[in-house]
Amino acid sequence: MKKISLSVDAVQISVEQGATILEAARQAGITIPTLCHLPKKISQESHCEVCVVACEGREGLIKSCATPVEEGMVIITENDAIKAHRQERVAALASIHFGDCKAPCSLTCPGQINVQGYIAHVAKGQYAEGVRLVMEKNPLPFSVGRLCRRFCESRCRRVLLDDPIAINHLKRFVADWCMSNQVDLNIQKQPATGKKIAVVGGGPSGLAGAYYLAKSGHDVTIYEAEKELGGLLRYAVPEFKIPKKVLDYEIATILKLGIEVKCNHRLGQEVSMDELNSQFDAVLLTIGAGVDQPLGLPGSDLPGVRPALDFLRKYNAGGEVKQGKSAAVIGGNNVAMEAARALLRQGYEVSIVNPKKDISGLGANPVAIQEAEKEGARFLFQVDPCEIRQQGSGLELVMNQLELSEPDKKGKQKLQPVPDAFDVLLVDTVVYSQGQIVCQSDETPAADVALSPKNLIKANVKTAMTSMDKVYAAGEAAGGSRPLIQVVSTGRKAAESIHSAVMGLAPAPAESRFNFTRGKSAEDSKVLERFTKQERTPMPTRTPETAVLDNEEVKLGFDEAAAKREADRCLECGCMAFDDCDFKTLCIDNDINLNKTGMGTVPAYSLDQSHPMLDVDLNKCIYCQRCVNACAYEALDLSCVSKDEQGVATGISLSFNDNCVHCGNCADFCSTGTITKKDVLSPILNEETRKVRTTCPYCGAGCQMQLKVKGDTIMEATSESHLAPNYGALCVKGRFAFNFAQDKARLTTPLVRRDGKLVEATWDEAYDVIAERLTKVKKEHGSDSIAGFSCARATNEENFLMQKFMRTVIGTNNIDHCARL
Repeated sequence: MKKISLSVDAVQISVEQGATILEAARQAGITIPTLCHLPKKISQESHCEVCVVACEGREGLIKSCATPVEEGMVIITENDAIKAHRQERVAALASIHFGDCKAPCSLTCPGQINVQGYIAHVAKGQYAEGVRLVMEKNPLPFSVGRLCRRFCESRCRRVLLDDPIAINHLKRFVADWCMSNQVDLNIQKQPATGKKIAVVGGGPSGLAGAYYLAKSGHDVTIYEAEKELGGLLRYAVPEFKIPKKVLDYEIATILKLGIEVKCNHRLGQEVSMDELNSQFDAVLLTIGAGVDQPLGLPGSDLPGVRPALDFLRKYNAGGEVKQGKSAAVIGGNNVAMEAARALLRQGYEVSIVNPKKDISGLGANPVAIQEAEKEGARFLFQVDPCEIRQQGSGLELVMNQLELSEPDKKGKQKLQPVPDAFDVLLVDTVVYSQGQIVCQSDETPAADVALSPKNLIKANVKTAMTSMDKVYAAGEAAGGSRPLIQVVSTGRKAAESIHSAVMGLAPAPAESRFNFTRGKSAEDSKVLERFTKQERTPMPTRTPETAVLDNEEVKLGFDEAAAKREADRCLECGCMAFDDCDFKTLCIDNDINLNKTGMGTVPAYSLDQSHPMLDVDLNKCIYCQRCVNACAYEALDLSCVSKDEQGVATGISLSFNDNCVHCGNCADFCSTGTITKKDVLSPILNEETRKVRTTCPYCGAGCQMQLKVKGDTIMEATSESHLAPNYGALCVKGRFAFNFAQDKARLTTPLVRRDGKLVEATWDEAYDVIAERLTKVKKEHGSDSIAGFSCARATNEENFLMQKFMRTVIGTNNIDHCARL
């Protein structure tokens, strides 16, 4: 065929006559974006119009996907006019795209966990996979599952129907299930790098940092000042919140990655910064904020006045002896709530004293506040402690009464002291928690590492770098008191920075915050019409009257039935095509700002679930028509009522006619997630997956497949257009019927009958039984008494071996295959 020469972005190209400009560019490795085009599909009708280019000698812009090459063409794929056109076109298409990229729960999670994903695994009974997914961002699911602030639940769209999903309880369930069933999660490490990293501090941020550094292939050593790892999770959180056996199991899971541990090594005493810098390629400081800020009141040094962390350490060690009957807790943070609940378990009458207006002003987790109140703690608000005095064998806590000021110009009121108005609380013990710091002002935890005025380690927010070369800091030591999931997240992010630095890599780019969202429009009936109200599954909990009598765990956890029932309530808000959405990628590449250019705000269509294999959500459709181009059978009927002056379609209609063979090509090529497969388990949010090439097991045709695999779970089955003999085509079984591979009922080991019962056996034992039985039948009844059949799932190679075995070993021609091809 005749060759045509042309220039694309100053690159000389020779292609066959009849090729399009787009095909010529791709042949030269030059990318021209497109939403509607597929190879060998040329259409003159205007669809996405983002593939436009400029051609010298021609006015305006031309569509590269529909314009054949001509001799001597000089093509430009990028200039100001082209960029402006693409931005305008993509923004216009975005204006009708209504859907969520990420589910609101995942967006809100400080740990960036794929919440929708692990809930889907719970619903399918894939609990180990659920834990592995959580641990991609949070290696402490046991602790976080018990202590999390639950930011995700605050944005759960289920609240528009009834109550939010019990997301955190499900995280705890999958972790506890794996512990109860002694599941080996088989967390994989990258090949060894030869780099050595020291982590100073074995609390939650240190454990998280060590976990991700070890996963990256580094040799990691944790230096811990105390006798055991865990930090404040062990020494400040009572067992009624996290039992020690649970914490021990969680830590052991992390250490399985080969992390070395050196306890009783306090920085500045048993080990110095100079030693660490000389022996390691990097040092991560996660020493925590384990010192209570001073109370700073007259009388705060009296006997019976104690910092909360000091009290909790002794309580958790079992060494606390009750002194008196009443106690006051000064403070409103999480540590204060744990101290109050511990005091209640020792028989104290507890009053929590705080200058805030009401409970909403406290800094503690609202759940922790509710638990303390239910168990009997009394809250005193609008009082400001100002002095502690000795009164006999007890104490007097003097508190200034507070009142709301007159509203200012903005209508706001402030609490202010009431002149000469004081309350006196008689107690035997005062425990205070005003916040935590790394050290007292006259101490230096790490020589040459700069501290902030609040006695926290100065560290770059993005890189975690401190003032000292090769030294990083994370957790509460660098950021102060914060919710546990944020503490864990800082350890992970610091590990990522360290990995980039020691390996000489450019820092990983931050994940794009670009996101389509349905906002609160989900209240529209078209979004919620397929869901029914379901009561939130309550967490089995000991009664407060019983719980305060001992130190046993209060919340008992979901059983399997409750977990599945709760997971089934998920609305699956996030897009199942998140990881391969071409439209989202195009929006990001063209700097589309949805806050300025707009996006769909209300649903115009109901979800169509009439197809046995596919779901269709036309609210996401931008009418690019790539689904039609992808169909080899003309099985899709796609139309619209009209288009506006920008070419944006309205009144879109899509249906499948009788030509549909359920091959799923339309879903694979859909550019927006409008057409999705019913069997896709969950969205993949920037997570690592393995692509496994294999042969379809359903017949002997030998079709090549590409499986998308996470952990031990097949997420999706696709095929590549260059793989013979099917060249991208798959039948309905190949594309959709892969779930048998991970069905719990599937046999993965041979069974043999012994004493009338089927029991598991090795493959060699099974082969021996088969050989023995066939030999016996052949001897007694002759070769022709035996016939061989292979199932439809057998490959050509397996069929060949079966017939060869029957003819040469058994000696019979009685063979057949139930799907003769």
